[in-house]
This record gives sequence, structure tokens and C-alpha cells, in this order.
Amino acid sequence: MFPTCAMTTTRLTSRTCVSLAALGLVAVALFNSCGGATPERRPNTPEWLEQPLAASAPVAGPTAIEPILATVADPSRAIFDPSTVTPILADARLEAVKALVEREAYKGAADALARILRDLTPATQASEDEEPAWYYQLGLLYKRAGLPANAVRAFDHAAASDWILADYARFMAGDILVDMNEPAEALARLASIEPGSAIDDEVALATARGHAATRQVDEAAKIWRAYLARDPKPKGWQLVALRYAKALLNQPSIAHAEEAVGVARQVIYASPGGRGVGEARELEKMALATIPSTRRGKLDNPQISQLVARARDLAEARQGREAIHAAKKAIKALGNDDVTGELGCEAHLAHGRGLAKVKRYAEASDELGIAIERCEGLDRQVVALFVGARSALRGGELAAARRRYAQLERAFPKHSYADDARLHGAETARELGDIAGFTRMLQTIADAYPGGDMVDNALFALARSRIAVGDWAGAITPLEKAKQTQARGRPYYAEGRPHYYAARAKIELGQAQPGIEALQQVIRDFPLSYYMVLAYARLHAHDPDLARSTVAEAMAKEPSGNFLIADHAELHRPGFLRSVELVRQSDGKRALAELERLGVRDDSAHPSLLWASAFLLARIDSPAESHGVLRSSSDAWMEHYPAGIWRNVWKVAYPRPFKAVVDKEVKRSGIAPHLAYAIMREESAFAPRVVSHAGAIGLMQLIIPTAKAMGRSLGIKATASTLKEPATNIALGCKFLANLQRRFDYNPLLCIPGYNAGPGAPMKWVRRRPADDFDLWVERIPYKETRRYTKRVIRSMAAYSMLYGRGMEERLMRLPLAVQPVTDTDM
Repeated sequence: MFPTCAMTTTRLTSRTCVSLAALGLVAVALFNSCGGATPERRPNTPEWLEQPLAASAPVAGPTAIEPILATVADPSRAIFDPSTVTPILADARLEAVKALVEREAYKGAADALARILRDLTPATQASEDEEPAWYYQLGLLYKRAGLPANAVRAFDHAAASDWILADYARFMAGDILVDMNEPAEALARLASIEPGSAIDDEVALATARGHAATRQVDEAAKIWRAYLARDPKPKGWQLVALRYAKALLNQPSIAHAEEAVGVARQVIYASPGGRGVGEARELEKMALATIPSTRRGKLDNPQISQLVARARDLAEARQGREAIHAAKKAIKALGNDDVTGELGCEAHLAHGRGLAKVKRYAEASDELGIAIERCEGLDRQVVALFVGARSALRGGELAAARRRYAQLERAFPKHSYADDARLHGAETARELGDIAGFTRMLQTIADAYPGGDMVDNALFALARSRIAVGDWAGAITPLEKAKQTQARGRPYYAEGRPHYYAARAKIELGQAQPGIEALQQVIRDFPLSYYMVLAYARLHAHDPDLARSTVAEAMAKEPSGNFLIADHAELHRPGFLRSVELVRQSDGKRALAELERLGVRDDSAHPSLLWASAFLLARIDSPAESHGVLRSSSDAWMEHYPAGIWRNVWKVAYPRPFKAVVDKEVKRSGIAPHLAYAIMREESAFAPRVVSHAGAIGLMQLIIPTAKAMGRSLGIKATASTLKEPATNIALGCKFLANLQRRFDYNPLLCIPGYNAGPGAPMKWVRRRPADDFDLWVERIPYKETRRYTKRVIRSMAAYSMLYGRGMEERLMRLPLAVQPVTDTDM
């Protein structure tokens, strides 16, 4: 039984019940959630619900991964219809406002909406239920227009109603008032907000800022202290820490200065990649200067345990040089004490990890050898052994690497690193020329580690080693074992791999018909996976009509009719209701935050919540959030082709944002649109302003030098700022892809690894292995990141081509059999 509206939240009333029904939250509501008579079914259904099923499927349990298929005609079933959740600005009465927003004329749009809200004519007047939502949108527009006082007034109007986002409106007004230096007014609004929503952190941090502005820094410190004490720390915690330290110093006292030193040092020693460290050092220096020398002793002369903790934190934060310096200081302080204790273990481990981070692998190997001894009998020895073996391997000390991997297996057979150690130890044995040892270790890995996540890779490494010397018969056994052990759909870069190469082995061994049938089975079983695309290319080379008909038959087997999202109690929780209204306000990020709070990304998420969330977010221009739900949650949809009821699920997972820009630029550059979208999806997940740790910026993740080179020919100025603009980034990214395709005219797909690793890398790899088959050439790309990236992009290209193009008939989708064509000089 579903909860009634009155049970959903303390702030819902009968009026709210009516407004939620108007939102289309329950599109075909055949139960009395608001009391009274059973409401009529809505006659209008979205495109993907046009054809009702002949019979309804059983309701799935909470752990089911299949969607719930119901019929509109079934009187016992209610469904969630996301098509009825309409963004505020899609209202025909607000057409002029929407047009101004699309031109980024936010002040004009806000003024236009304000006039409509004052208009008393029946044609344009907002109803009592619509009014708070319209005022909230007005507040957003005034905020974007840079008119904060107007925005506060609009948000106050929205908060005055008994409305699902009333607390959000109070927060927005309070947050703006803090920035306007009106902390008392801000705190009054913030204090009235009930906890329990996705903005709890934002409310708390705004409250802390308000307290700090009223010189109640100790009250603010309580909030900041609790926020920074979380494990793991929240994303972007460094900025909060810096604000905290500044606030302490703005209200001088010895106690505040001492606390500021501690806060600054959190950033200095624990900030990943050193983000904010420069500013933190300045704040630390300022704070220390205000502390009397009689009180600075413990700050200037930390205990040995503190020195070791700093070194460990710096190593964990990937601050290599700083970790080396801190670890040396800790080791010197230790002297001959604690030779095998925890402090000695951590100090030498941090030193070694710092050396490895800056690629001084030989020195790192030596130092980690000491750490292995110091960590004897401690759990941390497994880390010392693993990192020590890897450093030895990269430093050319193969024998030492092999010994350490073997020691890890013996000492920690139940650890998650154990199967990794078996695989890497076997590969090291092969490098040392011990082929028998390599084979023996990998032949038994599935039995030794039946649940290990490296078993599939290990068995394929064994098979590939046989294929490399032409022994396809020797590859059969590990491939068949891998087929039995591989988890369905995971990992993405290996999905269907043993099945594909087992088919190839049969063909190479003269078993043509069984091999062809096995290729067909890969096509049927692994829709649009990388290895399905390879199987299609091989089958097409043998018999094009058979390849086409195999895909057509697989597509035809997908059920036609409705993809219906059955109603469930999860869709009546306050967080989901808030996410619906946030989608109407086109706030995808906060809508996703509410859904994540409900557990939409958890493996145990109810399918109704999962599917409803993905389709709900797809209602607005929020591709990073909508496709991300499916990408990181259920993989049930990937077991089906994008046909019938599944087609629109795939469309959510593979959206086409910024379509007008992409259409223009692919036409100008001459590249395929499915290549542009695939690169964009795998590079940035459609986040326009994202910046990688390597400094790549925007949708297509361009570094400044490459962007500037492309920009010169297009007359586009490339800067860190302009690269965050979709139009600029897409234009330059498409130009770069076009240049790469011209460079690799004999195999345009080489533009994909070239985009990731630079054009010189695939050119070098082709020169080394010019006679390789394309599939085996990709498997031997030496950079793991580039190897997996190439597979991901080809997989995404297949999806975009199938959804929006000519499917496998697209030129780029018929993958070449050889990495480069054979010429007369090669024969």
C-alpha cells in the first residue's frame, strides 16, 4: 500500500496533493493517494508508451533489475509517466520568457516573468498552485541577471506558500543575503529550514558563513569542524577549509590562530594534488605570526607521530615531492627507534610512494624494500609489497618485482591484491623468459581466486600469449574457462572478449562454420559492446548479408510496446517529489542530488526509482545527470538492443546534447556525428566546465596548446575560459578529430587512440606492429588508459550510430580487420 500524501512529509497538505497530481507525478494513478474517488486515467501518453502490451508482467521485487512492464489497460496497475513533468518555461504562457532565456537575456526574462505574475488576465495569470513555482523561477532569473535583492524578494514569495520547494526557496534567499552582507536576515531564513533534504550541506555552510559575518565565528567553527571531520571528506572541502581559516583569523585570538594553523595544515598535507596548498601556506604563516613563541612550541616542533602522519597523508594525496620531504624528516626523527613498528613502516612507505609518484622508480624500489621489512607483521605490508613490486618492475628490477608479488600472495592470500599479484607476477615471469612459470601461474588462477576481479584479465593474458605465437589451439582452454567465469557486463572493456576470441580461434583452426556461428552468438549476446562490433566486422567480411540479418534478428527479438515505470512507494517519498519540482525548475544537479540521497545509484535501488530517475532527468537539458544514472547503476538495459521498449532507455544513456552546435561542426570538419558524440561522452560525460588533473578542459577535454593550434585555423580564441563554452570546445575538438583522421587516412579509427595519447603514439605502435590484426593491435596498446579508452569510444560510436544513424552500415562501424592495409611492398 502506498503512503498517502499526508504521510509523505510534514509539510504536505491537501493543496500540495492536488499540485503534485498536476505535476504528473502519477500519470496513470489508479489508487486513492489523495483520498476521494479514483481519478481518471490520463489520455495522453508519451511516445514510448504508444502501444499497450497484450498482458501485464508480474510486479518485480526490490532486487529485480528488469523494468516493470505494465499495461495502460490493466486497472490494477499505476505507472509513472515522466513525459507529464513539464519544465516551467515550457508553459505556453511563458513563451516570451523562454525566448529571452535562450538568448541569455536574463534581466529581460525576469522582468517579463514579473509582469506576467502581476497580470490579472485569465489568459496568463498563474494559478494558486503554479504561483510559488513561477516565483522560484523568477528568483533564479534575477539571480542570474545579477539582481540579488530582486531575487530575494522572489524567493521569499515562493517560500511563503505551502510548497514542496519552500525550504529550497528559503535557502536560496538566505544564501544570497549572506553574499549581500545581510547576515541577520539570512540566518533568520536559514534557521527555519527543516533538515532532511539534499541541500542540508548547503544550508549548513551558508549558516556558517552567516555566523562568521556576524562575528560569531565560534558558532561557525562548530559547523565547519563537523563538515571537515567527515570520512571521506566532501568534494571541494579545501575551499571550505580555507574559508574557515580566514574567518578564524578575521577575529583574532590565540585560540583562533592555533585552530587556523590546524585547518590550514589539513589542506597543506591532505589536499589531493595539492589543490589550495599555496593559499593554505599563506594562512598558516599569518596565523603562526600572531601566536606567542611560548605557545608555538607544539606547532613548530611536532611529535614524531605527527611527522609520520603528515608524510602518509601527503603520499595518499599524491603530493609526491612534499611526501618525500616530509618522510625524510620523519625518518630522521625516528633514528634507530621503532625499526619494525608502525611509525617506521609508515614513514618508509610514504617515502617510497612519494618517490614512485615522481617516477624515481629505482629509488622507490629500494625505499619500499626497507618499508617491506619495517612493515613485517603489519597489515600495511601488503601495500608496501604491492607498490614495491610495481616500482621495481617500472625501474627494470624484474627479479625483485617477481619476488615481491610472490611474497604478497603468500602473506596475504585473502587480500584483494592477491589475484592482482598473481597476474602481475606471471607477466613479470614472462618478461624474465620463464614462459612455463607464466603459464603455470595463470592456468590455476581461476581455481586459486574464484571471486577475483583479475581472473578474466589473467586468463585472457594467457590466451593472448598463445595467439601471439600463432598457437590458436593453445588459446582455446583459457578462453573457454574465461567464458565460464566472466561476470555479465563487467568490466565493460572485456564484455564478450573470451567469446569473440574463442570464435576467432575456431575459424583460424579451420572450423569455419562453428566459428561463424560463434560470431553470430557474440552479436546476439553482447549488444553494441566493443567485441560485438569486432564480431560484426569479421562476420561482415565473410558474409555481409549474414552479418546484417544477424543484427536485424537480434533487434527484432526485443519486445515491442510500452516501457512502463510501475508506481512504487519510492516515488512518493519527499526527496523524489522535490526532484520532480527541481526538474521543472531545470535544476538537474540538485534533482540528481535528491535522487542520490534516495539511493538511486545503489545496487539495491528499486527499478522503479532507477528508471523514473533517468527518464525524469532526461526531461531537461541535463545530460551529465540523466545518462549518468544509467551509466553508474543498472546494466540490465545493456543486455538488450536499442529496439522496441528498450530504444528510449538507450537514448537516455546516449543523449545528444548541444545538437545544433555538433551538427554545424561535424559538417564543417567532415567527421561523423557519432564519433563526435562518442568522444564527448567518454571524455567529459557531457560536463562543459570540467577540468582534468592534466589540465584538459571542457566537453571534449582539450589542452590549451592543442586548442590554440586548432583555433588558429578556425579564427577562434582558445583560452581556459572559452574552452568551457560548448560552442568553442566542440568546434576545436571536431577540428582536432578531423586532422587526426586525415593523418590516419588508411585507418580513420586510429584517430581514437591518437586523441587520447597524442597522434605520435599510434603511429609508433603501428610501425612496431604493422602486420597486426586490428583487434590484436588494440589489445597490445601499451597504455592501459588508451587501450580501454579506444574500446569505450568504439562502443559509444556503435550506440550513437544505431540510435541516430545507419547502424552498423556506417562506414566507421565496419572495423578494419588489419591495423593497416597490406601493400605490394609488404608482400
